[in-house]
Amino acid sequence: MLQSSSFKGYTILETVVYIGILAVIAVLALGAILSIYQSFAKTQIERKLALSGDVALETMIKELRAATTISPASVFGANPGALQLGSKRFFLSGNTLQIKDGAGSPENLTASDVTVSNLIFYKTASANSEIIKIEMALQAGSGKFLKTKNFYGSAVMRGAY
Repeated sequence: MLQSSSFKGYTILETVVYIGILAVIAVLALGAILSIYQSFAKTQIERKLALSGDVALETMIKELRAATTISPASVFGANPGALQLGSKRFFLSGNTLQIKDGAGSPENLTASDVTVSNLIFYKTASANSEIIKIEMALQAGSGKFLKTKNFYGSAVMRGAY
């Protein structure tokens, strides 16, 4: 006759099943964490692009509206373009959009990790007004996180109407 004893432990089959369940839970948790990280990184890059583009475009449009004349040193219809309004000059230095006011040192209008891949100025003149259109493309990130965003703006020069 067999005696019943208080058995404390798991069989090998139970152990394998528990390890399998834990492995599935770990894989699902890791996948969720990676997905959240990727979403955060993409959102951060998009925010950086939007902020840099908005600041640069708003600065250029504000200066255009206040300007009365455009210097012949401006470059229209070509990439990279340059815009000279009196003593202020907007231009690309490498892949960074900069503004230079007179003899002062240039200031960056875009973040250091945002590159300008396209900058074109267009000039349209009519009998009593001059309109400057701006096309700009910015890039940020790298690899599968590389994002490009286009920005467009235009302004009528104050002294031209």
